Amino acid sequence: MNADSRHRLQRSLETSIRLAHQLEEALLQETRAVEARTPDTLQEVVTTKQGLLHDLETETRQQREIAEAENESFTPEGMARLLSRLDDGAMLNNHWLALRQSIERCNTLNQGNARLIDRDRQRVELSMQILRGEEAGPAATYDPYGRTRPNSRGGRRITQA
Repeated sequence: MNADSRHRLQRSLETSIRLAHQLEEALLQETRAVEARTPDTLQEVVTTKQGLLHDLETETRQQREIAEAENESFTPEGMARLLSRLDDGAMLNNHWLALRQSIERCNTLNQGNARLIDRDRQRVELSMQILRGEEAGPAATYDPYGRTRPNSRGGRRITQA
């Protein structure tokens, strides 16, 4: 790998690490906004997050191009082989590992946020069903023997209760 490509890879990895850390912070802000139910803040965070993701994708494309120009696949294994061939590959490998760890944390935070949002969506759906007087899923009452039984009252709107 020539010095220019090596320098471009180093700059790209450093930029990606910085962006990934910013994305982690944005995901934490997203969690707080979802938990606090502040849609304006959530929209701002989502906009920021989308910009960070776009920038990370740009850096990832550059890293892929560099790896492929060196006849390596852009996989963890391919990058490990590429970096092991460089004189100062240990430093770049540390950057690569730091980036991968940060991206893993981002994935975990994103999955947690998705669960929070889905839980809130289900809660709203259930509330709407109750307000419309519809059956709200599986039986929620029990007979004296602990067996579930369907609600025998036929749905009544909350305004009719």
